[in-house]
This record gives sequence, structure tokens and C-alpha cells, in this order.
Amino acid sequence: MEIRTEAVAEDSSSQPSRERRTRRQLLTAGAVTAAGAAGAAGGYVLHAKRPRWRNPAAEAIPEFARHAALIRQRQSSQTLETVASLRRKYQDPVFGKARVWDMIEKLGLCIDPSDDSLMLTSQHLHVQQILEGMERDGVRDRDLLLIALLHDIGKVMMLAGEVPEHVVGYIHPMGEPARGVGLDQVMFQFGHDEFAYSRLKDHVPSHIAWTIRYHSAMTGAIRPFCSPSEQAVLDNYHARFQPYDLARKSYSHLPRVNLAKYRALIEDTFPQPILF
Repeated sequence: MEIRTEAVAEDSSSQPSRERRTRRQLLTAGAVTAAGAAGAAGGYVLHAKRPRWRNPAAEAIPEFARHAALIRQRQSSQTLETVASLRRKYQDPVFGKARVWDMIEKLGLCIDPSDDSLMLTSQHLHVQQILEGMERDGVRDRDLLLIALLHDIGKVMMLAGEVPEHVVGYIHPMGEPARGVGLDQVMFQFGHDEFAYSRLKDHVPSHIAWTIRYHSAMTGAIRPFCSPSEQAVLDNYHARFQPYDLARKSYSHLPRVNLAKYRALIEDTFPQPILF
């Protein structure tokens, strides 16, 4: 976050003036920091003018952003051969049998290095931010809550040593698909979406698995290629979930969510361990 304030001109030889300036800086810094924290929690970032002091956080963001851009560039360079190779690679289990809740908790060890909205915030905290947003909006749809809990579970691939460009980032159709052909006939870039889908599709309703499979694709970008039945899932689930996934990201907001009730939802859906 870049914080700027107007510079104050004064006689540097005046000791009382320097003391007054120091007091003003401390007071201003406290006020701006408090306002910035409140703004981040509310989903916006404070922008003032001309820095009076160095802001280490603001200096760190560009470095993270440059690294994130490189990952996204490598991810967008996936070829059909790359996708086919990754699909073969992840046909077999990576972690063996595991309880789904345990895999969700492993997201606490996963940082998406391509996401400069979250920066060093874990994917587990990201899931909680989404759940908090849904609670505030009164969302009670069990299937949407399951999508929120499960959508990024594929990012545990990073814990198995996979490079970020094969895990994270938005996915896009490859080639030139025909309109209305159905997304199962469209080749997408490989990522955590496909990994999660391959592990969950036999355990959850098809519309939940479908939404997880394509949640990193923009709703408007994939709509032209959806079949009529997919259009309904897109409108009822994908388009309703995606705003929470994209807009409820914060690297400074700690959500207040009672995860115990969501564990019960997961354990009810997955009473036995499944293959990861």
C-alpha cells in the first residue's frame, strides 16, 4: 500500500521546528495507519499524496507483484503437450488416502505466489474470508458453502513439489472452441482446479464438481462455450460463487469464522477418507 502526504517545508536549522515536525509525523502516521487498516478490512486501500516517510510494506508489494507476474506468464505459456503430460502425471494418487478436512487444513501451508491480492496470506485464511463474506450476506446454500470450502483444495499440489505455474492462476480455454460445444470438449490450462475435480468428482454432486473444475475461469469467458445444461450451473453456482472468490481477498483482514460447523459439513459429505 502506497501512502502519500504533502511535504512540509521548514527551516532545518530550527530545533523546535524539527520537534514539532516529529510530533506531527507520529500523529499523522498513527491516523493514516489506522485508516488504512480499516480500509483494508472493508475491501479498499487508502491512497494519500506524496510520502513523508518510507513505507516498507509499499516497497515490498512491487517485488511480490513482479514475481507473481512471472509465474502468471509461465502459466499462460502452457502448451497442449504440457497439459496432457500433467494430466497423466496426476492420474495416480499423490498423497494416498486422506480425510478431506485434513487436506483443507493443509491449505494453511499453501501460499499462492501469483496472487498479489493475498500476498503471503494462506489459502486456508482465504477460504475463511469467503465463508465470512457468505455469512454476512446470509448465504445458506449448502452447495455454495461446500464449493467455498473445497474450491482451492487442489493447491495442496504445491506441498508435493509442483511448480506454481502448474498449480495457480486463472485458467483459459486453449485453441478456438466452438460455441455451445460444452466445456468437457474444451482443453483448458492445467491447474489446481483440474486436480481438485479429479479427486472430488466421484464424491460430490456433478454441479459442485463442475464449478470447482472451472472456478478459476472467468464466468464471461467460458459462457459462450457452455452447453445448455452447463449454462444453468454457470448461473446458479459459478456466477454466484466467483464474486466471493475474487472480491473477498485481503492480506490484512483476519476473518472471524466458526470452523467447527463447517467441519461437520465436510465430514457429513465425506464420511470416509478419499484418494488424493
